[in-house]
Amino acid sequence: MTQIKFDFGHPSADGIADLAGETVHVIPTSRFNSGKRIVVRDSFEVRLDEYGTATVTVPPTDNTFAYEVTIGDSTDSWRFIRVVQVPDSTSVLNFSDLVEVDSTTLTPVGTGNPLADIDQSDIDWALAAIRN
Repeated sequence: MTQIKFDFGHPSADGIADLAGETVHVIPTSRFNSGKRIVVRDSFEVRLDEYGTATVTVPPTDNTFAYEVTIGDSTDSWRFIRVVQVPDSTSVLNFSDLVEVDSTTLTPVGTGNPLADIDQSDIDWALAAIRN
């Protein structure tokens, strides 16, 4: 099991204020196995404390699911949803440090287009490898 620490704030006239009392919704993207147990796709909620923080304990993800985390209600203009991988860790992990993934493919988002990063030296290396 891995612990995730949420820490949220919002802009204020004095800088950044704590996002106290708001609800964080957590739901796996699909059912998953935990040992011999099948865990169904169901959500839970945690309320942020007066400092805008909360810590939850969840099973780590694998290549079959991730966690969809929603902060804010549908009427909140600042509401956002983030889908993240959770590694197996004995340390408390900050939510902001978790890798965001695509909810369908579970591949990391924001990594750019790998084909756009290929240059001539990569092509030369690949051709040399094929010829040998």
